[in-house]
Amino acid sequence: MATSMSRASERSARDIFDTKQRAVKFYKDNGVPQKLEDILNSMFYENPPDVYGRLSEYFETLSKTPIISKIVTREILDSKGQPTVQTDIYCIVKGLEKFLGSSTASSYNSLPENAPQEKKEVDDKERQDNINAAIEHIQTHLAPALINRDPCQQQVIDNLILELANTLKQEQDEKQRIEQEKAAAEAEADPSNSSLPSVKETPAKSVSPKGKKKIGSAKSSMVIPEEPKEELLIGCSAVCSMSQAVLMTGAALKKCQPYEYIIGLTSEVVEKYEIPTPMLNVMNSGRAAAGKQNVIKELLLIPKPGTSLKKGLKQMQYVFNQVGKMLTAKQGVSANFVNDMGGYCPTVDKPEQLLDTVQEAITNVGLTAGEDVFFGINCAAHEIFDMDKAKYEVTSGVMKTCDDMIEFYGDLINRYPAIIALIDPLRKHEIEGWGKLCERLSEKCFIIGDYVYPRPERLIQEGFGELHSSAVSLKLQRLTTVSDMLHAAQVAKDEKTLVMISDVAGASSDTILADLAVSIRAKFVKFGAPSRGERVAQYNRLIQISEALEEQDRLTTSEAFNFPVLKPPEPEPEPDNAIQEEDGTSNGQAS
Repeated sequence: MATSMSRASERSARDIFDTKQRAVKFYKDNGVPQKLEDILNSMFYENPPDVYGRLSEYFETLSKTPIISKIVTREILDSKGQPTVQTDIYCIVKGLEKFLGSSTASSYNSLPENAPQEKKEVDDKERQDNINAAIEHIQTHLAPALINRDPCQQQVIDNLILELANTLKQEQDEKQRIEQEKAAAEAEADPSNSSLPSVKETPAKSVSPKGKKKIGSAKSSMVIPEEPKEELLIGCSAVCSMSQAVLMTGAALKKCQPYEYIIGLTSEVVEKYEIPTPMLNVMNSGRAAAGKQNVIKELLLIPKPGTSLKKGLKQMQYVFNQVGKMLTAKQGVSANFVNDMGGYCPTVDKPEQLLDTVQEAITNVGLTAGEDVFFGINCAAHEIFDMDKAKYEVTSGVMKTCDDMIEFYGDLINRYPAIIALIDPLRKHEIEGWGKLCERLSEKCFIIGDYVYPRPERLIQEGFGELHSSAVSLKLQRLTTVSDMLHAAQVAKDEKTLVMISDVAGASSDTILADLAVSIRAKFVKFGAPSRGERVAQYNRLIQISEALEEQDRLTTSEAFNFPVLKPPEPEPEPDNAIQEEDGTSNGQAS
């Protein structure tokens, strides 16, 4: 019995020895003794206040790179109560799975508010189909492709997402082509049962025999077709939602604010940053609104340059509330209601009514229009252009040509010098007129292009074309990734064009646009009115960032509006030899 116990003890001792030897080899192979010795020696001289916190920080730098382990997506509601996509990202961090980032895609709304109910029902169905497709794309294609990838590689992941989206779009186009060919074949085989719409000839319009015409009534001889709707990937919101979620995950892993993380992505060294100037929505009108006034879709409040963000927002809030009180007194309680962008929607027949109301409100709160508060106007010219008459309908029944519009804007700014920004004053097709407008007004007014330019990802490839503006409006939605926004902003800077970051009607409570605007040094932001939670959240986030930058002594301000003057290029001078030849010819003739 004693012998048996002795043998068992020997085996146990050998097992313990073998285990110790394996442990020594394991720790030695992983360099643990050397690294532990290094940090202990270093800490002795550092004398950190939190010894174990310093140890944790040190060994965290030696841990494996976090990788994406799980992606969860779901359907939620946006600020309009419409369905949209939310994406969550989980990562393996120090051996444990953790939730790190989430993002909600903004909804895209193409229909005006006064669209027929039938079109709205079709739009609602298409929206739901897009959301269902987006969730399927993420679950079936995007998520599997991103598992085990480093979420801090934003550009690499964005490129991968776009490649997958392009592949899905090609498959979608091929499927539609096959279905169309099949339908055409069935229609040819059985013409009586054809589902294809018949083509009707449009009768030519009779020309009036009257020779007299009103001023500005001449129609363009050019037939102006309505621009076709851009066919995108069904479910393309998956791209934007996924890219934003990856961004938030990367910022969480780096333990920094999103704007700091984005600054790192730009690889641009900037010592001081300027908080973008807010353009706050105060009143909305336009073609889709009540009343005859069309040319002002959004009237925007802009604080005085050099004013701190917090003070400027407070002043704009005073004006906004005063406008609400005045509208309630004039038109009743319903005039105090706000739309999706947070602005009031009064019934007006002339653009001057909107401007006069706000100027009066500014005076009532002890401020001065043109000194303390300035105006911006979103004209949305593409919405007021009448395709049949080839003119702009500034108010109901009042049509103007492109040249008339330039005169109209010039007169309006002369009468209301507080106006310092026009957004989409003409259609993108008015290339010559756009140049004339910029030449005339750009010295005292920002000419900002929004709808006139393609989406950011296309702007990178196509550029600005022949339309040059003071600033370009960039939106983060649908097929646009975070990397696209950064590259588009750089394209604008290379063209000496300012950047404005804009939100959309179907926004979410995410505040990523505020961080993005600061990091890319946008000149303006247009998030909506100082009302509604999703609008105010963006402005509150800007206040947080401004305080952080001020504390770091990295905040600067502009004391005046610097308008980029847009003039047509001067004609190139004739070469000297051409002048000499001309002189020689004339001398020869004279002799």
